[in-house]
Amino acid sequence: MKVVLVNPPLSQRYVHSIDEPLGVLYLAAAIRDKHEVYIVDSLNNMLSTAETAEIITELEADVVGISLVFTGAYKTSLEILASVKNKKPSIISVLGGNTATFLAETLARRKDVDYVVRGEGDVSFPQLLGAISSGISQPGVSGISYQSGDKVIHNPDTVLVNDLDELLFPARRLLPLRQKYPRSILSSRGCAYGCIYCSSAAFWRKSFRMRSIDNIMAEIKTLQEEEKLKYFSFADDCLTLLPQRAREIARRIRDLRLGCTWGCTGRIETLSEELIRELSGAGCTGMFFGVESGSERVLKKLGRRYTPEQVYETYKTCIRYGIQPYFSFMVGLPFEKEEDLNLTYRLIERLEGVENGVHILTPLPGTPIFYDAKKYGLKISGHETEELDINSCSVAATEHFSREFINEAYRKAIGYSIKALRKTGTVNRIKNATRNELSAVK
Repeated sequence: MKVVLVNPPLSQRYVHSIDEPLGVLYLAAAIRDKHEVYIVDSLNNMLSTAETAEIITELEADVVGISLVFTGAYKTSLEILASVKNKKPSIISVLGGNTATFLAETLARRKDVDYVVRGEGDVSFPQLLGAISSGISQPGVSGISYQSGDKVIHNPDTVLVNDLDELLFPARRLLPLRQKYPRSILSSRGCAYGCIYCSSAAFWRKSFRMRSIDNIMAEIKTLQEEEKLKYFSFADDCLTLLPQRAREIARRIRDLRLGCTWGCTGRIETLSEELIRELSGAGCTGMFFGVESGSERVLKKLGRRYTPEQVYETYKTCIRYGIQPYFSFMVGLPFEKEEDLNLTYRLIERLEGVENGVHILTPLPGTPIFYDAKKYGLKISGHETEELDINSCSVAATEHFSREFINEAYRKAIGYSIKALRKTGTVNRIKNATRNELSAVK
């Protein structure tokens, strides 16, 4: 069969950097031996829904699979399917990804959606294609949902891939214009934390699985052989979750003598000066941290095992070793009071010369606050799924703040972030300080 896999456009896009659509690339690798596979990356190629639908139609696809990861792609994904189905009613449509998983009941009832693949699709999606090829309309494939009559059938969850080394490397050669993408490597799947505003733990069913370091190095070496690497990033939720493993990965990368740089995501409580130094020595030049709040009280409520002062010390240490840190904060948290917000503003102010992202607490599908808003004292206003946007406006009032207040706090925090980014005095002092002088930098 001819299968087109789509990374759909977002209704609104705030970040214009591009990333490899790894989910789609892994699925393409899993099915390309039995099917003719095409990839349409509408998000990173700035294609409209109409342009995307036209490409799918021109390819005369038998099956179209859309990776519905973000709520911002909810409306655009459905628009694409409606257009494609109108032009070719016989095409089989499949939705997968984070948002599709948690809204499977609603999506499966849509007339333009034939199947929803829930959760990890490495096993269930190829099996579903096999069933479709055999003419089976109601397959017993695990991990899928579909409508039968007036009911939605949710087959039992699929078994997770226990040994990630068994997966084929992402099918990057099928990605059009692949040369323009910075490479991304996923060394693990899952998250060990379960934050109230994040659906990652639920999507991966509270599992955390790691590829072997040998397997990770094999992928890096393959990329280096095929195309001289200049930069790559680790797409894990947290590469430094297990510090010893992170150190070993850094050591192995250093031994490869790649001559390129790379970035990753870390957690404040997992880092030490020694680990930061080793990551830097292996070529790491950027690290992202989801800090969320500048209030120690709020951090404790969130289950974070670090303080705002530790965030600042990590900031200084990263800069000292040549790693550019990026920090993310959130406003409108359930436990937040005005004094907590002021502490967040203050911490953002101190993190000079680096990018501090600010977002709005949003009850995204699959998150604890989505399922039980009352438990967290949230009052959710009426909204469309595509309006659930961490960078737009609040849909949830808290015990202490109205939605209007949260929106104003968001704008205010953005202002502090912009002003902090423009200041470079502290960064220069850190770079020029000795170890003893570093502790005096405030």
